[in-house]
Amino acid sequence: MANKISVGLIQMDVLWGDPLGNIEKAKEMLNSIEDCDVAVLPELWSCSYQNERLSEHAQFTHKCLDVVANWCVDRASWSLAGSLPFSEGGALYNRAFWIDPTGTLVAYYDKVHLFPLLEEPSNFVAGNSPLITSVCGVPSGTAICYDIRFPEYIRRIALEDVWVLFVCAQWPLSRIDAWKTLVRARAIENQMFVVAVNRCGKGGGDIYGGHSTVVAPDGQVLMEMELDEGVVTVELDMAILHRTRKVMRVFDCRRKDLYGFPGEI
Repeated sequence: MANKISVGLIQMDVLWGDPLGNIEKAKEMLNSIEDCDVAVLPELWSCSYQNERLSEHAQFTHKCLDVVANWCVDRASWSLAGSLPFSEGGALYNRAFWIDPTGTLVAYYDKVHLFPLLEEPSNFVAGNSPLITSVCGVPSGTAICYDIRFPEYIRRIALEDVWVLFVCAQWPLSRIDAWKTLVRARAIENQMFVVAVNRCGKGGGDIYGGHSTVVAPDGQVLMEMELDEGVVTVELDMAILHRTRKVMRVFDCRRKDLYGFPGEI
């Protein structure tokens, strides 16, 4: 397993309902990023929540993935290619994709908790399971936006000995204090890195909050962006994780007899 990994966060001002424009923007931002092991894009970066045209926008998802896959091959890097509207079996999913350094789509995650205020339950089918995958040899989990409001769900992921939780989001500025608190809380209580990439800018009458953030397992905020569009690279040192878990043995103190998950021993 890797001792350190570098992560590139792409905080993007998503153009409302403009997949082709967003593809060009994502390409430019990916190409501007410093060398990194993993690049992370935000939620629904191809179109945002233009709900009445999501099925139409889903037709561009493969083109979006091709752009990211080409970048992965060129840079020999991984990418959480954000989430995109994906059509399958007559249904739409808010789906996040993992692409490896060969440009292969190796895993995907369908958003489990759909957000009622954005009418997601009327437009998407919810996923039914978490995703745990090895990224650069590091056990990693994936979450999308609203998922981080559910600590029991993130704890279930953490119990698979996950070291890094990657989050892509479209979180509004009006609730940005909650975003900062939730991201940090999920890192502290689960003693894992949280890499949380949010979009910025305006769209559909909303202002999005940016403040993409990386938090260490001990709660230290390693990096927090502001409101502007941009790209930042951060190094994750797994020694911090091992030291934190060795000193503060939270998982050993859990009362599984009182609140364990089904099947836990």
